[in-house]
Amino acid sequence: MEYRIGTEHKGAFQAWMEEMRSAHTEVEWYEGTEQPGLFVEIWSGLSDAGYEDMLAARRGDGPVSFLWERAMQLQNWVPGGREKIHIWQFRKVK
Repeated sequence: MEYRIGTEHKGAFQAWMEEMRSAHTEVEWYEGTEQPGLFVEIWSGLSDAGYEDMLAARRGDGPVSFLWERAMQLQNWVPGGREKIHIWQFRKVK
């Protein structure tokens, strides 16, 4: 996932991120060094079904698991909302 957090929401976002981090050790967050407020999430070991669930949450399609419903709270802090949350799936090249 990639998204920008509005500066006025950074404190709320960081508190939410810490809660998510403690509950989901498979995710890592990175903030742009040249673009503060630009974040990338890396979810390790996410299944294809988990990825599809993440996409459904991003689009607002239901039903969505509790994890992604909770994760999409971040749309409240992203200028432009859920449309500005970008999600891609990558596979390791063999």
